[in-house]
Amino acid sequence: MNWELIHRWNSVVIGLFIVAHLGVHLFAVASPEAHAGAAGVLRQYYRDPLLEVILLSSLLIQIVSGYAELKLFVKPGWRLVRNLSGLYLIAFMALHVGTVMYARHIDHVPTDFYWAAGAFALEPLRYGAMGFYGLGVFSFFTHMIAVCALTWKSMPRSVLMIFWSVAIIITTLILLAFSGLLYKLDIPMSVIGYYEAVLAQLPFISPYTQ
Repeated sequence: MNWELIHRWNSVVIGLFIVAHLGVHLFAVASPEAHAGAAGVLRQYYRDPLLEVILLSSLLIQIVSGYAELKLFVKPGWRLVRNLSGLYLIAFMALHVGTVMYARHIDHVPTDFYWAAGAFALEPLRYGAMGFYGLGVFSFFTHMIAVCALTWKSMPRSVLMIFWSVAIIITTLILLAFSGLLYKLDIPMSVIGYYEAVLAQLPFISPYTQ
C-alpha cells in the first residue's frame, strides 16, 4: 500500500478543514461573539453526521498513513523537520480531537469558545494547554512549510520568511485571544467547574482559579 500517496491526497481534505478551523479561531481576536458567529457558520457543515464521519475518517487516515511513513532517523534538514512536526501532529490531533469528541458526546458539554478558553483560565492547566495547543498550531504550519521547502527546492528566502512570519503571528494571536490577554474573559462557572472536576481526577494536581 502506498501510504505516502494516501497521506498526500488525504492531506487536501484534512488540510482544508484545519485552515478553516484556524480561520474561525482568528475571529476570537475580535471577540467571543465574533468567534461564535464564525464557528456557527462552519458547524452547519462539519457537524452534519455524514460529513463528521468523513472528516473523522480522513483524520484517522492521515494519522495512520503519517505514522506508517514516519522516519525519524534521517539527516538534519527539511525532511527531519517535516517528520518531527508530523510526529507531534499525530499526537496532537489524536488527543485534541479525542478530548473534544469526549466532551461533546460523553460529557455533553458545549465545546464552544468558552470551553476552549476555560483550559487557559485554570491553573495549572493553563500552562499545559497553552504549550500543547500553541505547539500544535505551530507544528501544523511547520509541517506545511517543510513540505513546501522539500517540493519547491529553490524557494526564495523571502518567501520562507513570510511563511514563518504568518505561522508565528497566527499562533500568537490565537493564544492571546483564548488566554484572555486581548480582553477580559468571563469564563462561565459551569466551564470552570468542568475543568476543576477533570483536574481533581489527576494525581498530584490541586486546581485553583485566577
